[in-house]
Amino acid sequence: MEVKGQQRWLGPLIAGGLALLVISAVLWQKQLTPFGDRNFLISDMGTQYLSFFTAYRHAILAHNFQLFSFSQSLGSTAIPTIAYYLMSPFNLIILLFQPAQLPTGITVVLMAKIVAIAVTMTIFLQAHFHTTRWEASIFGLAFSLCGFVAMNYFDLMWLDALIWLPLILKGLDHLLATGHGGAFFGWLWVSIVTDFYLGYMTCLFIIYYLVYQLMMTKAPDQNFWTSLYERRHRLGQIILTAGLSGLSTLFLLLPTALGMLETAKTTNSQQNFLLAAQYRLNVLSQLAVGASNYSDRLSHAPTLFSTTVVVLLVGTYFVHPLIKRSQKWAAAGLLVALLLSMGVRLLDTVWHMFQQPAGFPFRDAFFFSFVMIMIAFAGWQADPHQVAKRWQVGLPIGLIGLLIIGWMANRVLKTAVTPHVFLSSLAYVVISALVLFLTWRLRPILITGLVASEVAANLLLSMRTTPFGSQRTYQSAYQTEAKQMQSVNDPDGQLYRVDNANTLINRAYQEKYNNYNDPLLFNFHDINDYSSTLNEQTRVTLKSLGLYSKNARRISSQGLTPVSAMLLGIKYDIVLNANGQAKTRRNPTYLGMGFAVNAQLNQVKLSATHALTNQETILQRLRLSTTAYYQDATVQHDQVTPAPQAKVYRYYHTVQLKVNTTGPLYYDDTSGVTKYSTFTVNGKRIAPSVEANHHRLLLNLGTFSKGSTVTLSFKTKHRQLQPKVRLASLNSAQFQQVYQALKSTQWVPQYSARGLTTKITGSMTNTTGAHWLYVALPYDRGWQAQVNGKSVTLQKTLGGLTAIPITSGKNTVVLQYHAPGLLLGSGLSLIGLLGFAGDNWRRRQLKSKSKK
Repeated sequence: MEVKGQQRWLGPLIAGGLALLVISAVLWQKQLTPFGDRNFLISDMGTQYLSFFTAYRHAILAHNFQLFSFSQSLGSTAIPTIAYYLMSPFNLIILLFQPAQLPTGITVVLMAKIVAIAVTMTIFLQAHFHTTRWEASIFGLAFSLCGFVAMNYFDLMWLDALIWLPLILKGLDHLLATGHGGAFFGWLWVSIVTDFYLGYMTCLFIIYYLVYQLMMTKAPDQNFWTSLYERRHRLGQIILTAGLSGLSTLFLLLPTALGMLETAKTTNSQQNFLLAAQYRLNVLSQLAVGASNYSDRLSHAPTLFSTTVVVLLVGTYFVHPLIKRSQKWAAAGLLVALLLSMGVRLLDTVWHMFQQPAGFPFRDAFFFSFVMIMIAFAGWQADPHQVAKRWQVGLPIGLIGLLIIGWMANRVLKTAVTPHVFLSSLAYVVISALVLFLTWRLRPILITGLVASEVAANLLLSMRTTPFGSQRTYQSAYQTEAKQMQSVNDPDGQLYRVDNANTLINRAYQEKYNNYNDPLLFNFHDINDYSSTLNEQTRVTLKSLGLYSKNARRISSQGLTPVSAMLLGIKYDIVLNANGQAKTRRNPTYLGMGFAVNAQLNQVKLSATHALTNQETILQRLRLSTTAYYQDATVQHDQVTPAPQAKVYRYYHTVQLKVNTTGPLYYDDTSGVTKYSTFTVNGKRIAPSVEANHHRLLLNLGTFSKGSTVTLSFKTKHRQLQPKVRLASLNSAQFQQVYQALKSTQWVPQYSARGLTTKITGSMTNTTGAHWLYVALPYDRGWQAQVNGKSVTLQKTLGGLTAIPITSGKNTVVLQYHAPGLLLGSGLSLIGLLGFAGDNWRRRQLKSKSKK
């Protein structure tokens, strides 16, 4: 028994070692940290994961894992972000690294996950095929660096699904064979909790796999439906176990679902549910090395790569004389079903949680690789030498033909595989076929070398266009920036926001980095945010105030005005200095996080497109004035130069205007078709720091005195500027009167976050007789409010912000956050766990009685 145990673990250990060797060799060749200066400051890894992991590390070490984050835009429930990005147990590795070294820590996490995929896949293959042969490790290696991993390694959260999938299916096999469901229940629970998005896909795949296994394990010559009827009780147990496992995850999934309902992911298009094709013949090129690279990450064919050896062995399986026809039909059916799931838009939408992905398509492609590798191992077990000679020649010739078709399709689609990569693919086909069909004793070693070299080559080729960052530069810049940001990262517990006008870490990136998640990275509160869990109500409200939003996942502080800064609780503007001290300026319009207002403000309906009009309306409700706060400039001359050759911005405007009030001047294109990067004011370029072309934002053109003449030049789609474009100045003196009128009722609260509880407390004196306290926090059902010890009901104001009823005199306001759905979800999870334990106990009792 001891020998068998050693043999059983030999394969997984070899697989883990091979995976570690390959990924280390690739990282060393690319000089990626910890083997060199380069790091993964790319795509979502550099713009999201790094910031989330930094905040996650701080929360754990500070014992401050709050469920509401003030560092995600105006603030939002943190549970969807935690569930979507941070639940992997592998993330604990980052605790071993200092914040400035986290890019290295992330690389170590990546290495650990790839090793774990190889190990668990090998464990599954050995258990599924009842073997202890070490050669299973070759196929574990193939899965750990399959095309999906090579294309999406910088989306770390998705890799957990590949780790748990083999263990889930091993548990399902065991449940189907013996009736013991503990492993299936537990690993399915882990998969859903650590990555609910791909956990959902895993649940769908389990259905496919279960049908396949029912066909594979039915008695010979028995009708499928008869077999299904005879095993109906076991099938019911599987369904019950899966359901109870899913129910047990609701402590996390229910509050996550309620949070995600507040994002833009609730919107959809009828186009997503058409019976349309999702890919073309270029998908055939994905069977070989180098078919995709970093430049294709947002749009590409399904990443089917599993190595040439695997593809040839799958072919071997289907022509092998010793494998039953019924088994071949079952395997073919499973492969076709997965191809259709990716190939038909309706099915693909269902697999992606009823949403088409915004970039990074075919996130379920690894299931196809899994099945290919599983079938390939069955072909290996059956011995490829048993295949007829005509197939030993025909299979590689057929694969070469498919690759040629895929290569031609790639050329048509302008995502061409380069000739030398294509020739390498053909060479792998020839060499793999020769080794599979013509070698004997050395075949396992040679196949190991082929698979290792091919997965390494494919990963290297996928990285060939990747603009890696610099670890030395990041480490130095992070330490400098973190030190300078300490003065504004709420050391006193006061709740306020900071507008960070620049950054130092950008020079560590080769890609454009817009600092959306710097508040999480440096532990301060701003408006910026970039994540798939961004609250849509908050985003729309901020956009209607003139702030820039590229899409439903991003919001920026670009577009702030003194009015919106006052409304949003901006206390400081900070400019960092790489060689000295940061310059910190206190916002002269800061009024804490709120102030007393009349009921009329709660009735304001913000326009989606007219930011200046919205701000004027708000100011008028705060303090009625017969004179407009935003006064239009007078256009004296507009010289329009057509550019008919231009594809988008066909008109170049040179505008001379007269300013009619003293204060900051703003450009508001309500249709959002201006090329802001071409903007000059009196000959000086003033483009925003973000790429805002063809979007809406309030562009600050500078501060001018009444009567000044200003010359603008810019490109746009408009031949005539008005009425789409508005140029207006904020009357600074008049706005100062609003500020002074509100100052006596300002609310400057403190906040505390201990454990899972977030509380905001502050007092204000209502001297104006107003009935409401405006609060610069997003309206959220999770907030419970008390004023002078009495519970009150919050009201939504200005589209998505909060108003609290108050009385005259002193008001002590306490807000406490309770994540919606957390209590109910926890109760349902407990029911699921108790239900599974009770069902297990009942089955043991029945089994014991039957033995008696």
